[in-house]
Amino acid sequence: GGASITGYTVTCKAGSASVQASGSASPITVSGLSNGTLYACGVAASNSAGTGASSSTSSVTPAVPSLGGTNSSPTYGAPANFAALLKTAYTWPTLTLASGFTQRGRYLIADAATHSASTSYLGVGSTYSATTGFAVEGTVIPASPTVQTVLSKLVQAVGDGTGTFRLDAHLHPNQSLDADPTDRLKLKFRNNFGKASVTYGYVTFSYDATTHLLQARKRYLYTYDATTYAASYTEDSAFAGVNQYVKLTSGAFALVTTSAQATPLYIFDSPLDFGIPTAMNPAAVPYAPNATASFIFKNPVAATEGASGIIAAGVNATYKAQVAVAGSDAGTKSAADTLLASIKTTVEASGEKLRYAPAVYTAFRDAALATTLGSDAISDGTPGQNLVPYVYFTNEKDTAGKYHPFMIVVSYGNPASPHGLLDVPHPPGDGNGAGYGDQKVTRFTNLDNYIAVFPMKDYGLVSAVTDNTLPRTLLSDDPRAASLSADVYNYASTADNGMLINGSVMFPVYNNTLVPSQLVGELSANGCHVGRGGGGPHCHADGYPNAKSPGVAVYSDADYVGQNHPPLIGFGY
Repeated sequence: GGASITGYTVTCKAGSASVQASGSASPITVSGLSNGTLYACGVAASNSAGTGASSSTSSVTPAVPSLGGTNSSPTYGAPANFAALLKTAYTWPTLTLASGFTQRGRYLIADAATHSASTSYLGVGSTYSATTGFAVEGTVIPASPTVQTVLSKLVQAVGDGTGTFRLDAHLHPNQSLDADPTDRLKLKFRNNFGKASVTYGYVTFSYDATTHLLQARKRYLYTYDATTYAASYTEDSAFAGVNQYVKLTSGAFALVTTSAQATPLYIFDSPLDFGIPTAMNPAAVPYAPNATASFIFKNPVAATEGASGIIAAGVNATYKAQVAVAGSDAGTKSAADTLLASIKTTVEASGEKLRYAPAVYTAFRDAALATTLGSDAISDGTPGQNLVPYVYFTNEKDTAGKYHPFMIVVSYGNPASPHGLLDVPHPPGDGNGAGYGDQKVTRFTNLDNYIAVFPMKDYGLVSAVTDNTLPRTLLSDDPRAASLSADVYNYASTADNGMLINGSVMFPVYNNTLVPSQLVGELSANGCHVGRGGGGPHCHADGYPNAKSPGVAVYSDADYVGQNHPPLIGFGY
């Protein structure tokens, strides 16, 4: 009718579904479309006379922005770390009473048969001491509980075959319930699986499902050899709490002499299942009763971190600003971001490109440096310490003048959360014995030391795995190598080839006998175990980098330098 146009309406249709957006001028953004779906989009104009007919439609299929693409500005993030997970809200469920403990089961112990706002639960305290471990607390569930609330109140029952059980804290599994002979037989969580600074012990308990009383039976003293780190347990023949009962008074648990003085305690099954899933032990390999191999000791935190540590002392001056402080730090982040921008410019100036956008490397760096140890599950670890103290970038030339940028990750090789190694059904033996039954098995973990080198430049993709030159592979280690073909599972380094966001290293799905590790019961609930000789736990992918992989990981192998190599970052499926 000659009146001025006042606005436009865009309609995008896919079948019966329709999405609209309006605006007064171009461009008009239509939000809420599904990636991979074909839409027909048309535009209609409006003025004082009404809305006109739609234009002819244009077909469009929204797609996920390509990594580092020039036509999009994607944002990148990493999984929340364990410390953040502990703070998330948890809806307290309906609990199920258990009649007693079963081997390696996890439980809640309360002073009432039903949950209420006044029910007190036995739990591990939140304050850690290097000498005394954690306190035992009897507290109610707050109105707004978190994941930490339930994890801190779970205990695992470990039987001795006689109907009595050791009780370990789930969140801090190096800590077991002990009765302190010097403090009125008060119950305390104490370190019984690591490099404890004071020799402690643990108490075994029985439970009467009729009276609901928890009764102490024996106490065992823990000790380890400071040279070999071989641990041992001996019965405390002087233990005064034999056959005494557990009493809860003012939030503290202690042993008392008569059942009349004791507090009835009720056992609830864990509302969360932390047992080994069927997928991690599909053949139902039985739990190995073998004795535990000694844990080992490598470079401590003090030798790795700080101005006099091996990293800061050994890094080239060009890159030293990136490692001035361990862990998350605004100054080192600024230095890393500046160098990363320079790397991109330098590489592109020579007609090459990075494998991924700088934001990918920044997201990995920031998330990795924010990971701290949230569980006392490591022989020489301290809750709260860094798990990835340093991530920095380098950009040096080869003899031909070509730049080869790398991301360097310094890691202690451990997960932030409870690793579950004590539950592994059939962990690797230590190699000292005629057969597996004669060997000690690796259930401890310690702080390992990794300086992992990850190529950042895009060298291209392989068309066959053998395009890479690997001097030693799982396949080459196998006596049957001549009769086997190389594939994404067996043509893999015998060493670690990837790293999770928390610094835990990844190995191929196959073990050194070319059998998937989960088929022989070697893995914990989170897919980790420790091989012969101890060290930090490592996770096993369900495929090599060319195939699918769990979690979020960065893949590396020093042999890939100058070679075509698989994608650097593997995002889980």
